[in-house]
Amino acid sequence: MNLKVVRRGIASLTFGMFGCLLIVLTVNFTPRAEDNAHRVTEAYQGFQNGKCQSCHPAIWREWEDSMHAKAWVDEIYQAAAQQVPDRETKCDQCHAPQPILITGVGEMPKLRDRQREAGVSCLVCHLDANGAMNGPAASAETYFHANVTNPIYTEPTTLCGTCHGQQSVPEHDQVSSFLNSEFDDGNTSCAMCHMPVVKRLQSTTSHESIKGRKHTWRGSRSVTQLRRAATLQLEYKTGQVDVKLRSRTGHILPGGMLRTIMLEVTLLAPDSIERQKQHISISAENENRLLPNEDRTYTFDMASAATGDTISARLIYQLTPDTPESKRILMAEKTHVLLSQAR
Repeated sequence: MNLKVVRRGIASLTFGMFGCLLIVLTVNFTPRAEDNAHRVTEAYQGFQNGKCQSCHPAIWREWEDSMHAKAWVDEIYQAAAQQVPDRETKCDQCHAPQPILITGVGEMPKLRDRQREAGVSCLVCHLDANGAMNGPAASAETYFHANVTNPIYTEPTTLCGTCHGQQSVPEHDQVSSFLNSEFDDGNTSCAMCHMPVVKRLQSTTSHESIKGRKHTWRGSRSVTQLRRAATLQLEYKTGQVDVKLRSRTGHILPGGMLRTIMLEVTLLAPDSIERQKQHISISAENENRLLPNEDRTYTFDMASAATGDTISARLIYQLTPDTPESKRILMAEKTHVLLSQAR
C-alpha cells in the first residue's frame, strides 16, 4: 500500500497522560491503483498540453508527419470506415487505440474515448498502466514522467502486431505473413524497413545525439518505400514477352485489402502509337497477392510486335480501387526496344 500523508490542518487538540499537548493530523491512505490512474491521466493531459512536443521536438516532428498521427483524421480512412457496419469494433480501435501496454500487447486494441484526433500517438505505444513511458535502453531522463527500459522495443514485431497482426482484421494484417516468411528467421523486424535508424537528440535534456528509430513508419503512402517493394525484369521472345515480378517486402504485397497493384504491359510503334495494352490486377480481391520475397513470371502475347517497336512493363500502385489515375504511383518500369525479331 502506498502511504500518502496529507496535511489538512489540526484535527483536534488534546492533553496526553503527562499533560503534553498532542496534535493529531489527518493521514490519508491512497491506494496505488488510484495513483497510477492519476499518472495515466496526467500523461494524457501532458500530451494535450504539448509536453511531448516540447521535450521531444525531433521525434515529434517525425511523428506528426506520419500516417500514425493521421490514422484517425485521414480522409481515405474515414470514408472507408463509414462503409463498415460496427466500425467501432472492426476498424476504429486500431486508428485511435488505448495504450497497448495497458490493454495488452498482441491483444485486440480498445478504442479510446479521448484525443482520437491524435490517432496512434506516443501514448499508444509507450505508456504503461503505472503512468510511465516505456522505451529502449538509453532513453533520456525527464522530470515529467518515469522511464522504463523495455526489451520489447529491441525487436518490436510483437508490439507492431497488436494492430498489424490481427487475423480477424485482414485489412491491416501484415505481420502474419511476415512471421511465416524467411525474414522472421534472422534479426529482422518491422522496424528494420519502416523505422530506419537515425541519429538525433532524443529530448531537450539530451547532451549528445544517439542512434534511434525514426518515427515515420514509411509505408504505402511513401513513394520511396513503394519503389523498394518490388522489381521487374522483362524478356522478349518471338511473339511473347515474359515479365518477372519479384516482391522485396517482408510481408504480403500489397499489404492492405483495398490496395491494388497493376502490372501493365504496352506495345508501342516507333511513332509512339499504342498497338496493344494488357494488364493484370494483383489484389486481395483477386486472391493473387505476392508472398514475401516471391518471384512470379507473367507471359503476355505479343504476336503483333515488329522491329522498332517498344515494349513497356509498368508496375502501378493504387491505395484504393477509386484512386484516380493521376494519383497512382509508379513502383517500377522496364522497357525493351525490338531492334530485330528474336529467333
